[in-house]
Amino acid sequence: MIKLIGVTKIYKVGGHEIKALDNVNLSFREKEFVCVHGPSGCGKTTLLNMIGGLDRCTAGTIIIKSEDTSTFCDVDWDAYRNNSVGFVFQSYYLLPHLNVYENVEMALNLAGISKKAKRAKVLAALDKVGLTDQARQYPGQLSGGQMQRVAIARAIVNDPDIILADEPTGALDSGNAENIMRILREIARDRLVVVVSHNLALAEQYADRIVELFDGRVVGDTNPVVKSPEKERYQKTKTAMSFPVAARIGIKHMLRAKLRTLLTIFAGCIGIIGVGLVLAISNGVNVYIENVQRSALANYPITINSSARRKDESVLPQWERFPDKSKQTINIRKGQSILDYYNVIDEAFLEHLEKMDKEHYTVINYRLKVTMNMITKFGDDYYRVFDSIFTELAEDDFILDQYDVLYGTFPRQANEIALLVDEYNAVEAYILDYMGFDYESHEYYTFDDIIGKEFRLINNDDFYVKNGDRYQTRSMLLYPEMYENSEMSLTITAIMRVKPNAMTKLYYSTGILYTRALTEKVLNDAANSQIVKDQIAGGLDYNVFTGQPFEKIVDSSSTRSPEYQYKQNLVTLGAIARTTSIDIYTESFTDRFYIQSYLAGYENNNEEINISFRDYIHEVTTEFASMVKVFSSVLIIFSMVSLIVSAILIGIITYISVVERIREIGLLRSIGARKIDIARLFITETAIIGLFSGLMGVFGALLLVRPVNEFVVDLIREYTISFPGISQVIVAKFEFIYFIILVFGSMFLTIIAGIIPAFIASRKLPIKALRTEG
Repeated sequence: MIKLIGVTKIYKVGGHEIKALDNVNLSFREKEFVCVHGPSGCGKTTLLNMIGGLDRCTAGTIIIKSEDTSTFCDVDWDAYRNNSVGFVFQSYYLLPHLNVYENVEMALNLAGISKKAKRAKVLAALDKVGLTDQARQYPGQLSGGQMQRVAIARAIVNDPDIILADEPTGALDSGNAENIMRILREIARDRLVVVVSHNLALAEQYADRIVELFDGRVVGDTNPVVKSPEKERYQKTKTAMSFPVAARIGIKHMLRAKLRTLLTIFAGCIGIIGVGLVLAISNGVNVYIENVQRSALANYPITINSSARRKDESVLPQWERFPDKSKQTINIRKGQSILDYYNVIDEAFLEHLEKMDKEHYTVINYRLKVTMNMITKFGDDYYRVFDSIFTELAEDDFILDQYDVLYGTFPRQANEIALLVDEYNAVEAYILDYMGFDYESHEYYTFDDIIGKEFRLINNDDFYVKNGDRYQTRSMLLYPEMYENSEMSLTITAIMRVKPNAMTKLYYSTGILYTRALTEKVLNDAANSQIVKDQIAGGLDYNVFTGQPFEKIVDSSSTRSPEYQYKQNLVTLGAIARTTSIDIYTESFTDRFYIQSYLAGYENNNEEINISFRDYIHEVTTEFASMVKVFSSVLIIFSMVSLIVSAILIGIITYISVVERIREIGLLRSIGARKIDIARLFITETAIIGLFSGLMGVFGALLLVRPVNEFVVDLIREYTISFPGISQVIVAKFEFIYFIILVFGSMFLTIIAGIIPAFIASRKLPIKALRTEG
């Protein structure tokens, strides 16, 4: 079947020549199990690579079914590897982002068979190696023996004539090694199997024939081939990766790297949107307005709150707004607060926010809230204080720019807190009630009444007691004891109020403010408490408050999963801090619109709960952003620059993808993919990215053109004295030809950007690509 006649292979390393094979003469039968044995560096793997067409000999001839391979071109070798050879490598070479089924299926993507036939072949190959039940597992979930069996299934799935295995048992223990050899021996019943191995004992036990190599020469052969006529001649065939196959592989890869794909598409569509707006509106932007944007927006973040209240001004007494500091009284508001909206800032939303393009904001300020067990004393009575009235302070410098300390000293230590009043020096009655003050018998309290007020922080080990298999809070009768034994006292050291000219109102309700240092202490103390340790150790199988495993709870308003309840327990115990407020700072109006759209696009499973946010200068943002679109002449240059940058970025990302996928390229080449197939794969991926970038860019431009143009035209007509005649020049009309230009232009641009990386990928030699660590 295969004959090697005088085969010599010489490698050039630096200025030296290394002879890996030296005048090797060997023949192999159509059906036999051959083991090539010898010391390291004797040429075993090189011999295998020659037989498999992964490497070329320096001298000599390889005959395959009476066909002299010296006439083979690259395409012929590609077809030979796809149709006649299956490779099994010591390092498995399984792609980690593909499951077992998809790894085995790779060789069939070039065979041009139907999906049904392909599935049947894959399942048959997996059944032969005993891995049918592992088809949807990923390589990282398999043992070494299982991964090698997947590699064998991939090698035999296309029913090749030859199986070449390079040290298939080298990385396995003895038990798995014998299993692999048994599988290979079974496969050798109806085809040629050539195995390279250092293990002579395994070779003697399972192989039909052992070939000994030493220093590149054949020094032994236990069952040499006696010359016999060939039963059939080698038929040259061709393989080809069609455009649909390339597109399918490319789309699968892009779907596996969703974030990178979306960012790449987004990067491409930015330039397309810019060009679309320039074509439709026809004038440039004023550099001065850009500078104004940066300075104007620096102190006006988009704010997201977990909850927000507004006051019913119709029931307010006629109090003086911003009374003088000399008036040291605190009024009591007894009217009902109105809840405007409700937010859930959970892990899913925080993860959604973290995925937002970092180019669109300068900083995101997260404010945390942690659950605390607190008791206060008023007179001879002891009360539990609910931490709903407590909020963590923002950064010191930032808050002192926006808020006055009316009385006392600003809290900086873990045991220092402040009472926040509103512009009327008022606080809600329920807050005073939570603090332990008798609000019903008072019209007001003085600052001195408030300053020095103490709250005692109670450790979980003192606040909870274990009763059988579950924990419960200690009796209210023990509040005095817990209060007196507490090691942490929180003291109100300041009365604070928002400044009359404050640019940013950080807090929308009155209450108690505490430091980040207190948050960290509570989290640390909770983590060391026994109840938290028991909850973490028990996981989903143990609810410390019920003594039972967590189960899904479904009621009329929501469905709470075991995971959700588990996290809620940790929050209740103060072991996890929850985010109560988020401020997003930007430098441009475009970024602001992007962030608003991004936040509005968040999908929550509970339709009754919406993420709400405030943009305090939304109107100003709209006006300035519209003016930017009016003066769009400079955008012509900026759009071209963005297109170039997008093209460079796409080219870089494609090249990075090539570098990251060198092993995948080597595998594709080893199973018969041509150079042009590899180039086509990457060019197809960039073309798809260009298509979606173009469509997204056109869609974005269409969304912006009409509202921006109408607003700008009306605005400029209002100021015709300053801009005489300019309203007649602005005409925003998006023609269909722009759609064609932008979409096909985007595809052309991304294809051009991807040509060089695609060419680099196609030039990768399969043997070198496979040796690359990735």
